[in-house]
Amino acid sequence: MHKNSFGKEITFGIVFVLLALLSGLTTSYWMLSFFLWSVVYILWKWVEFYYFYKWYMNGAKLGKAPLSSGIWEDLSTQVIKNRKHNKKVISDNKHLLHRFNVTAQALPYATILINSQLEITWCNHQAQKLLGIFPHKDYGSRLDNIIRAPEFVNMLHSESDSEEIKLDNPLDDSKKVHLKRIKLSTDSFLIVGRDISEQESLRKSRKAFVDNASHELRTPLTVITGYLEMLLGADDIAKHWKAGINNAKSQADRMERIISDMLKLSSMEHERYLERSDEVINMPELLNTVFNDIKNSSGAEDYQLFAEVDSELDIFGDEEEIFGLVSNLLKNAINHNPKGTQIRLTWLAQKDRALLSVCDNGRGIDEKHIPHLTERFYRIDNSKDKNFNSTGLGLAIVKQICQNHEAELNIQSKLNEGTCFKVEFPQIRIC
Repeated sequence: MHKNSFGKEITFGIVFVLLALLSGLTTSYWMLSFFLWSVVYILWKWVEFYYFYKWYMNGAKLGKAPLSSGIWEDLSTQVIKNRKHNKKVISDNKHLLHRFNVTAQALPYATILINSQLEITWCNHQAQKLLGIFPHKDYGSRLDNIIRAPEFVNMLHSESDSEEIKLDNPLDDSKKVHLKRIKLSTDSFLIVGRDISEQESLRKSRKAFVDNASHELRTPLTVITGYLEMLLGADDIAKHWKAGINNAKSQADRMERIISDMLKLSSMEHERYLERSDEVINMPELLNTVFNDIKNSSGAEDYQLFAEVDSELDIFGDEEEIFGLVSNLLKNAINHNPKGTQIRLTWLAQKDRALLSVCDNGRGIDEKHIPHLTERFYRIDNSKDKNFNSTGLGLAIVKQICQNHEAELNIQSKLNEGTCFKVEFPQIRIC
């Protein structure tokens, strides 16, 4: 409250006291004079309060503020000021809400806002086209009563802040949709959906092409390999021809490995979209098996291999894929480093994650190549790295396996100091 209001009230009080004194001097009824003037003052302020209360309860309209003085005048002024400010805020909010609604309606994705009870509070027109959810008409309806697919219902009830799935379009089984749930607050969630039918069709076509091409290549390659083996075993082949035949056989074997890796990668990409049945993987046993297999393999005797494994740390996942991941990383370290390199495999718990790493003190990799290492058939342009044991697909397979297990792949390397591949599995994967 402003000081002027109190000043006015004190002034009014002094005036009424003086009037009471004047009346007392005139009539000699001091008590009665003070009483009557006090009643008049109280009635005056009560009338001001009454009209202020009536005006305020009727909406405090700006043009109908009551005549008042002192405190009530100041209160009326403050209310009018607040009303003007609120009116401006409401107008600005309406403008922002209109802009948001126009923008959200223009989004190419189906967008749905739901509360903690899974009731629809808002949606755009794309939600109607893609999922059959109508703006206004379906407000207040439970989303799991409209889309009843079990995987979608499980996603809605998930406790994670963000989750996504792919499922058949509720309006057309021949199409696929991608749906993502995003937690906005404790009682507000956003569902975003988009049509991925074209991407799915392209993915299936690519897989069919890889499968067919690999099959068509494998048949004549088997024949070529068979004839080369016959030639190598023949006694009447001149020695100067055998070097060329050996080279041809080596390249045929490498082509066989490339085809095998292409089929493996294509299969893993396809399986990622299907329902997966993860199992408990005994990681210490698996790592021990892979480590000994690699350590005892041909060519590995020239390298120093070490392992540090947490014997009580297991994860959920696909055992065959994890076996391939570890095997590829260890083979990669051997194939692309000089003899005598130290290679260390570690498997440890780190905070709320499980960390698998394969590190070496070899020749290292130039920083500019690191972002491209997981690309298919990517090779560092260095004559020392032309290793015919490598198919160029090993790290692409590693990356795909990491994606299938929600794991993060980090690559750290410095030239002439070594390289470290780290795979971090999230807490949900730890047993």
